[in-house]
Amino acid sequence: MKKYLFLTSAITLCTICPAMAETFPTNGLMQENKTYDNAAIDTNMDGVYEDSVNAVAQYENMTFTLTAGNYLPANSETITQCPAGSFCDGSAGTVNYSSTAQGIQGCPSGYESSLAGATSNEQCYRACSGNVEIAHASGVTGNDYYGNGVDTCEPTGCVHGWHKKNGLNVQTAVGQVAGENSAYVNNAGSFIESGNNGQAYYGFASGDKNKWAVDYGSNGFIYGQGRCSTRAGAANTWTSTYNVISDNFVSSLTDETGEEGAQYCYCNVTGYKANGGTLQSLSSPWVFNYDNGDASNCASRCAYRCAAYMRGTDTNYLAFRAALLGSVGTSPASCEANTITINWNGTTQTEIDANNAGTATYGEAIRTPRSATHVPGKNFTGWLFVNPND
Repeated sequence: MKKYLFLTSAITLCTICPAMAETFPTNGLMQENKTYDNAAIDTNMDGVYEDSVNAVAQYENMTFTLTAGNYLPANSETITQCPAGSFCDGSAGTVNYSSTAQGIQGCPSGYESSLAGATSNEQCYRACSGNVEIAHASGVTGNDYYGNGVDTCEPTGCVHGWHKKNGLNVQTAVGQVAGENSAYVNNAGSFIESGNNGQAYYGFASGDKNKWAVDYGSNGFIYGQGRCSTRAGAANTWTSTYNVISDNFVSSLTDETGEEGAQYCYCNVTGYKANGGTLQSLSSPWVFNYDNGDASNCASRCAYRCAAYMRGTDTNYLAFRAALLGSVGTSPASCEANTITINWNGTTQTEIDANNAGTATYGEAIRTPRSATHVPGKNFTGWLFVNPND
């Protein structure tokens, strides 16, 4: 029992033991709860060796590094996610504690909505209904984004003669098939391809630079750009993970200017063309591809690497394709004109086919058969449409 009491007393006394002895700091800044042995001398106390000396607390500003999507609220020491209705682009960089919020901006007038964590004003939006028109739509839904933000406006229905057509999903359209051919133009504007189709086949114009295209045969074409940046991406691209850069960092892409350190290759998607169809413009974030080692190597090879990775079907290539095309998302639905089958009588299928008269697109031309069948004793006066449901 006595032993127990003795230990308790020892523990109690230890709670008031002095702090461990320390060497007096060379910069003179004494820290909290310290004991500096043999340090009370005039050389440490600003020349004082009698009477009294003042020990003045010293402070320095705390610094906070703001990244895109975050800000520092007023009178706060905690970096916080950008709230809805605002955007935080990260351009404020390193800031100090302040009585005003830092790194946050309100959405532009007329586009006052945004999701929490918005990184640019292009993520601010308004509802499409009432201020956005879609051709031949009977109603509109979705969001209209500020500036170059990608709108999600689409029809809820279509007027007579038109039907709602689902949006394009390029990842589904291209799938995992290997590209049959590919081409690119480097930073010098030189056109290079894997086949012999020629520049016009891919639609590259004179003067184009750092663009690429992949021909997937019956699955269509994918078009995009390559850009070089001083912003580093993943250290190793030979994995199944690729950096998708969702914040607005286009200004840090030096393109073909050859800025020192712009050795990191990024790729994006600018368009899709179905086999035999017309080019549809697309917009995607940038996806990191490779550290090329130096700016000149990146400038000459970045577009090539984008095309090569989008063409191949090795595991890491398909992972890159999934990251890039997956970032595009599905485009909004639209209204497409109905195709109406015309059942001609008084003629033959040969005469119908000769003038491609078997169908008509609503609102466009009607083509009639090349000739009508002659009926003895009668003069042909024309065809008259009759609703088969009447």
